[in-house]
Amino acid sequence: MKNAVNKNMFKYVDWFLLSLIFVLVGYSLLSITNATASPFTGGENSLSDIFANLNLEKTFWQFIFFLSGLGLIFVIMLIDYNNLRHFTEYIYWICIALLVAVLIWGNEQNGTTGWFLIGGRGFQPSEFTKVGLILAFARIMASQTEGNENGITRFSQLWPLLWRFLIPFMLVAIQPDMGTALVYVAIFIGILFMAKTSLKMFGILAAFAGGAVPLFWFVMPAYMKDRVFTYLNPDAATTDQAYHATQARLAIGSGQLTGKGLFAAGSMSQLGFVPERHNDFIFAVTTEAFGFIGAMVVILLYALLVVRTCMLALRAKDDFGTYIIIGVVAMMLFHVVENIGMNLGILPITGISLPFFSYGGSNLIATMIAYGFVVSVDMRRMRRSL
Repeated sequence: MKNAVNKNMFKYVDWFLLSLIFVLVGYSLLSITNATASPFTGGENSLSDIFANLNLEKTFWQFIFFLSGLGLIFVIMLIDYNNLRHFTEYIYWICIALLVAVLIWGNEQNGTTGWFLIGGRGFQPSEFTKVGLILAFARIMASQTEGNENGITRFSQLWPLLWRFLIPFMLVAIQPDMGTALVYVAIFIGILFMAKTSLKMFGILAAFAGGAVPLFWFVMPAYMKDRVFTYLNPDAATTDQAYHATQARLAIGSGQLTGKGLFAAGSMSQLGFVPERHNDFIFAVTTEAFGFIGAMVVILLYALLVVRTCMLALRAKDDFGTYIIIGVVAMMLFHVVENIGMNLGILPITGISLPFFSYGGSNLIATMIAYGFVVSVDMRRMRRSL
């Protein structure tokens, strides 16, 4: 434990990675403020007039969530991630218990039973389960591949990971929250890929997944089927079915090159025409305000974050640490590609958030916890020198 709290380890903190997170959250706070403001008329001539139109409640809470996450990152940095190997199974089953409990006692929002209400605020166990799965999967795969250069070549090696994936996947799909369930899939595949899983094993998994698709389609709620139909054939969709996707695309297009600016009078976001504008479709609102240039800044920041995180995975000192970081990369990459894709209308709407950007305490804090483990792993790449 001495190495876990040695102050010299702070020499190895990747401040560039943390600075990217700071910039993304700062950009997010500005966008959330813009998205939640009351409609401006264009006649606001003083700061008092401007502040009178601002609704800073969500911005305030997002900042509080960020500070909470920042504190947790610092705590996790002090923990030697290898000390968690023996606790990952307990963490996994706590997550499973929470997923079961939320199905029984949870609150429903937007057709999904996935939240506990605590002090009037929502707590979403499925978000924190992502981190629990990353740790559990990393430990299992490390036990299979450390000292084994051949990777995963037998189903017996794959099975301990597969059944631990299927349980939370099914529990979240029942809520139903297929967006989060697909994030679990991305984490699962990302870690398998890093473990040099054979094409034969991937073929078996693909056949299994293909056979399960008809079953999931049969039990899928009607509104989710409508989203799929809208994506596959938008011209044939009804106005209600295509509303979210259409409004997001119109807002993005209206931003043009440089955007309409913050709190622009008559903008679609100001008039409330963009649904979930502070959450799922905040990318559309941001692009309307800051234009193509502002959107490219967001994409560039995420590209730098993903690439930098991958670099840290490659220099981790053991398989356990590598799999933790790759699991975080897979989670982040899926979130970013799917969220921006559904805003642009090139991917189906799943309702997952844009990490570090969308409003929401559970996702922001869980993502910051995940990056706390990334920093912890990287700090200890030079453990023998501490």
